[in-house]
Amino acid sequence: MNRQNGGVWLKGNLHMHTARSDGRLSYEDAIARYEAGGYDFLAVTDHWRVGERGVTPGGMLLLPGCEYDVGHNVVEGIYHIVGVGMARTPELHKGMDGLTAQRIVDEIRASGGEAILAHPAWSLNSPDDAAHIRGFIGTEIFNSTSDFPRNARPYSGLFVDRLAALGVLLPCMAADDTHMYEDDLMRGYIMVHAREKTHEAVMDAIRAGDFYATQGPQVHMTVEDGVARVTCSPASHVIFYSDAVCNDERGTHGDGITGASCRILPHETFIRAEVIDAEGRTAYTSPVAVNRK
Repeated sequence: MNRQNGGVWLKGNLHMHTARSDGRLSYEDAIARYEAGGYDFLAVTDHWRVGERGVTPGGMLLLPGCEYDVGHNVVEGIYHIVGVGMARTPELHKGMDGLTAQRIVDEIRASGGEAILAHPAWSLNSPDDAAHIRGFIGTEIFNSTSDFPRNARPYSGLFVDRLAALGVLLPCMAADDTHMYEDDLMRGYIMVHAREKTHEAVMDAIRAGDFYATQGPQVHMTVEDGVARVTCSPASHVIFYSDAVCNDERGTHGDGITGASCRILPHETFIRAEVIDAEGRTAYTSPVAVNRK
């Protein structure tokens, strides 16, 4: 927990599994791993089973969470949707009649929570189809379990950009989706700027988009007077992404970079940034709308 600018920066993971579904560790041991790793909050998101809300004796803030899924093949669409912060258990059951991605999102929100689209690259989700699902609070741009050796599609940046080009700007999140508690552990998380370390404050900050996704580096982006500016912890690369095919100011490379800027072109409609440090770890801003009336 890092205090700054009238609030606190909190480190958290919103997607993980325990032996209550298909994770290798018990509920208690899984939480203890993250406590030892310096995390401030967690949502335990076992499949179709909502995790508890509370605070552990070690001070870990627990947000209620659950992972739901629908779909049988990637052509029709397979969607894994994480719910966090619910005030009651959503009225959702695996295999229930009429289950759709939209129904899952709607019921999570009706239960007082927020819905996150999980690992869209791993699920081969179509941006054109996903654009019609309303109500997501964000999408995972990085998912640890979707990486090598079990999979090789951890990064969903292309999905985020295609969706943003369609006018749907989803905040970017990173999560472990931990199952094995080996190389899928503590590799992706969000940093949330909340007024205090409470359930309500963390959820308010997430709803306000006051967070960034990261594997380690710090990143902040502002857009003002036609220029996107990034400040960050020391990095080797700062890269801006948009719907422009080419922008000569898109990449900055060097040693110990702590900032970069990019002029926004007249035809760009969104912009976001990624920061890569010397160890190859990445931080991700969320896409911001530009040149839109």
